[in-house]
Amino acid sequence: MSTSRGTKGRNNNTNNGSSSMSAEERKLIQSVKEIVDFPENEIYATLKECNMDPDEAAYRLLNQDHFHEVKSKREKKKE
Repeated sequence: MSTSRGTKGRNNNTNNGSSSMSAEERKLIQSVKEIVDFPENEIYATLKECNMDPDEAAYRLLNQDHFHEVKSKREKKKE
């Protein structure tokens, strides 16, 4: 059930062994999902890494480097 968060593509499989999750874990996943737009299995994996702390999980997911900085031609020439 472990997911690799270092991969570029996201696995949108939301099954993730949900039969073994408690109602409390599902509630945590839904609360984090309201904040971040990630698949439930990735949210669950991040929650497990953060000892089920929804604040820390949301912070980690929001601060993943998905984008690169775009510089103007002028800024590129300065470098």
